This record gives sequence, C-alpha cells and structure tokens, in this order.
Amino acid sequence: MKRSRKSWFVLTVVMVASLLLAACSSTNKPESGESPEAQNDPVTLTVWGQPGIDLPTNVDKKNQEIYRFIQTEMEKKYPGITIDYVGKGWGDDLRQNLMLATTAGNPPDIAWGEDFVPELAKLGVLSEVPADYAKDLAEGPMLAAKLDGKNYAVSGMTGIFALMYNKDVMKKAGLDPDSPPKTWDEWLDMSKKITAAGKGEYYGSVVQTVGLGGTFRIAPFMRQLGGDLTTQDWQSITFNSPENIKALTFLKELSLTAPSGSTALSDENALYNLVHHGKAAFGVAGPWHISWSQAEKCDCGFTPLPVPDGGKRANVIVGNTLWFVLKQSKNQEAAMEYLRIIASQEYQEKFALATGRMPSNKAAIANPELVNAIPQLTIYGEIVENEAAAPLPVYPKNGPKVWEAWYKAQESVLVGGKPIDAAIAEAQKTAEELLK
Repeated sequence: MKRSRKSWFVLTVVMVASLLLAACSSTNKPESGESPEAQNDPVTLTVWGQPGIDLPTNVDKKNQEIYRFIQTEMEKKYPGITIDYVGKGWGDDLRQNLMLATTAGNPPDIAWGEDFVPELAKLGVLSEVPADYAKDLAEGPMLAAKLDGKNYAVSGMTGIFALMYNKDVMKKAGLDPDSPPKTWDEWLDMSKKITAAGKGEYYGSVVQTVGLGGTFRIAPFMRQLGGDLTTQDWQSITFNSPENIKALTFLKELSLTAPSGSTALSDENALYNLVHHGKAAFGVAGPWHISWSQAEKCDCGFTPLPVPDGGKRANVIVGNTLWFVLKQSKNQEAAMEYLRIIASQEYQEKFALATGRMPSNKAAIANPELVNAIPQLTIYGEIVENEAAAPLPVYPKNGPKVWEAWYKAQESVLVGGKPIDAAIAEAQKTAEELLK
C-alpha cells in the first residue's frame, strides 16, 4: 500500500459534511414513493474494487465463476442488472477517491476498503447495514465495520499474519527448510546467517515499514509483548509504551538483514517478490500470499509468527475487505442485496478457492473441503484459533493526522535511523494534542 492519508484528505472532511445533507436528501426515494430501482429498470450498479483478481477482467476460471455467481444471484431480484466494476486503487488512494467523488456528488453505489469505515460512517457517507446481514460473519472482522454498535459494512474476507519463508533460500544458507524460526532470537539469528551466506545474492528478511502496510506488520510484535497503539477502548494513545519500543528495537535489528533499500519500499509487490524470487528468506505475510507465492513459483512455507521471550502469541486482523453502500447511491436496495451476497457462505467459499484468502463467514471458515483444497490455510486457521487478534484502532478524533504522526515515527526509526525513544516521544506528544 502506498504512503498513507495525504494531508489534503483532512481538508475534504468539512466539505463532505456540509454537502451531505443536500446530496443525501436528493437521493432519497422519489416523491411517488417508488424506490429508484422500481423506476429505473434495469438497474446499473457501480462497484469500486481493486484491479487484478478482484475484478472480472481477470481471466482465471475460478475468478470468472465468482462474478458469474454474483451476476446470477443479483438477476434473481433485478433481471437485466448491469454491474460496472471500476478499479480505484486501495488504501489511501481509494479513500481519497471516495472523498472526492462524495464531495462532487457522484460516488459509486458500492465500494470496499479496510481501515476507514468508521471514519466514513461518522461523516454520514455510508448507509447502515441491517444487523442480520452480519449474523453469520466472525466477530473480529466485523469490529472494523462498526460505529456506535451499528454495522456500516460487511466483511467479504479477512486475514491475519504468519511468517512466510522461502525454503530454497534456507537450503542455500545451510539451514533446515522444515525448521523455520519460532522465537525472535531464532529469527534474527537465522536472518543474520542467511545474509552472511548470501554475500549480496540473497538476504535474511524483508521488513515492511512504510505507511499503513508497515503498521499492520509492526502491530503483532507490539501486541506479543502486551503493547499496542492505543488503550483497548481506542481512547488513549500508547505509542511510547516500553513494549512498543522493544518491538521496534527488534524490527530495526531485523531490518539490517534486509536487501539494500527494501525497507523504504512502498510497493508491496516489489517488496514481497524479493521473498518469492529468492532474494530474501523471510517476510510477514497474510493468507493472500498463498496463491501469490504459488503464482510466482516460490516453494514457500508458512508458520506462526515468532514470539519474543516472555511474550505471547498475538496478531492483527488484516486484509479485511469491508464492503459498504454509499448513502448517495440511488440504488440502495440493489446495493444492499449485493452486500448480502458478499456475506454469504457460498460466495466466500468461491472467493477463497479462487484466491486463497480467508473467509469471514463462519460456516465457510469451518468447511473442511475448503481447507483440503488449500492446505496452507490450515496454518492460518491454527493462528486464528490460538492468537488474540483485533483490527488496528480507530481514533476518536483527527484520525488521519494521528496516523500520519505514527507513520512518520515508524519510518524515521526503521528507514531513517532516528533514535527510537525520540521518534516515538514526538509522535506520542503530537497524537495526544490531536485527541484533545
């Protein structure tokens, strides 16, 4: 994911809030009392998704089956419906595009994101999702879809992190490819040995440090020690906890075994292909790396994240795609039906088979046929069962600016070499001021 939350995003918030009353009133049901769907037959839905396997332009047969399924299900209620899939990026690029489109009064009917649903819901941009749409979805992934106890999205898939390792690189360095590291000390020791053996040809570990993607991969190691970015209620900043500083100290050491320049990469494809292509041995990876590594012809293994001495297993919910309906959509009923399909067991099983991703639907997660089809999911299933995991926090005020303070600190430490205590203290002070 690219560098997060451009500063001008904050400037659009006031504009959005001031325009929503007029925009939303113009998109309510017509005076006749008929829904827009009834007046405009057939319906056209605009869906913002991510280019690649998640859009129907992908020619993979399993991917195509997903979109045929969605189309068939939608046709049952809306014959002749057209679903226009548009790629508008991910993360902060998607957020900024959504804010611009909403401000201009021409947003999509449906979009997806990961970490900013409560922010958009607080602005009044999103439609509330009926509670029964989420009744079959796991609680953890749905935490990031809520504001004040109400659902504003459904989780289409989810994930947590494991350690991915390239078996060929381990063999080259004289290590047992069937014995990946289990502790921080073992991981660091192996990474140093691999880097030394590689002599510039291959290295120990890739360490993602930039923006939101970096934070996602840092958070589990803080949580293993009992640290986090906030208190559990998300109300108070805890950037400068001793546990967080210890985790950053370890990751800084680990980053010294990374390929030159890689810690500054914002392109996740480029970063993790270093592992897939044998330029590094280890990387922190979500379940989407199962199919990704296979596509790159990597003999990659997956194992739970190594744990520090005195720590415990912990994780973060990541790759949690949240589908939501924009309040300005003129096709509310059809858009909500799309979300119902996304939340269904049948859809999520099809998507998992096509992508290797973890379902959020509890029945799909428990289906043994899915695990048999994608054996590597067993590791991720074991992690879900044995590790406490929650989303990244949602800040109660000035969220984008608070995140920027943290991103600046993590990057100045892990990329720029700024002293950890100083960088984190500065970020703590800035964040506390923003929450006043």
